[in-house]
Amino acid sequence: MLSELQIASYVDNGYASSVAVLTPGECAGIAREIEAFERRYPEEIGWALDIKCNLLLDWVVAAGMHRNILDGVEDLIGPNFFLTDAVFRIKEPGSSIEYGWHQDSARIQLDPCFIIVYLAITEATHENGCLQALPGSHRQVEPFSVVENAGQQLRQVARVREPDVSRVVDLDLAVGEAVFFSANLIHASQPNVSSERRVAILYDYTAAEARQSVGRGSGQLVRGVDRWGHCGHEPFPEPGFTRANAEMRRAILRRYPENPLMGPLEPGAAPRFPDAVAGPYAERLL
Repeated sequence: MLSELQIASYVDNGYASSVAVLTPGECAGIAREIEAFERRYPEEIGWALDIKCNLLLDWVVAAGMHRNILDGVEDLIGPNFFLTDAVFRIKEPGSSIEYGWHQDSARIQLDPCFIIVYLAITEATHENGCLQALPGSHRQVEPFSVVENAGQQLRQVARVREPDVSRVVDLDLAVGEAVFFSANLIHASQPNVSSERRVAILYDYTAAEARQSVGRGSGQLVRGVDRWGHCGHEPFPEPGFTRANAEMRRAILRRYPENPLMGPLEPGAAPRFPDAVAGPYAERLL
């Protein structure tokens, strides 16, 4: 799937950008699914489109299993891997949301490092807050501070203390293009100062042989086999946005709470993750 130049860029810079994976028509179909979900379930958006939404929505995991994406991931981390997370990143026109400089692998590291695919459902530009990266920053985890992240419910994140922003590059994308980048890459994004909505889905893929530095991860085996047993196996969601899917996601996050996006648990702490607190998908009272 990836050219020799794209693979070389991933090795040298930590990312392969402007990879054409979906057609504009396929992206339009995903955009319709997003809009339909937002209209029908406005109260559920805050948790349902967040961490592990690949366990909730069958069309999200279907897009993450698109052959072009999986072929590109295989080019970079080999033939056996899990889909370990999917989250939406939507910035409304004029949104002030920004994500400071960080490495997604900082708090829980994997060997080999996992890969992230930023899939542009709409165009990503400097004006609407596209992904920004520091080329070559993926070779090691840099000193960081843990902070609460604005716009991400119950989420603590690592922020690089002294990023060298003199070498920042914008990773502009057309509709249907993706950036494949190392979770060690220092990256960020700025507010959306445009009049257009920016919509992206981020997928994490982890090699089956990878072992976490803290806890045990989990994922959906989407290509190859698992001969190592380091990663817990997740089921695929049933069609539709159902209570069964919501309960399955809740059970997975409780069984495997220490994943890179959520970070390590403090001693004696219970898992905390975005979830339905009211409405038809809230946890039943026992």
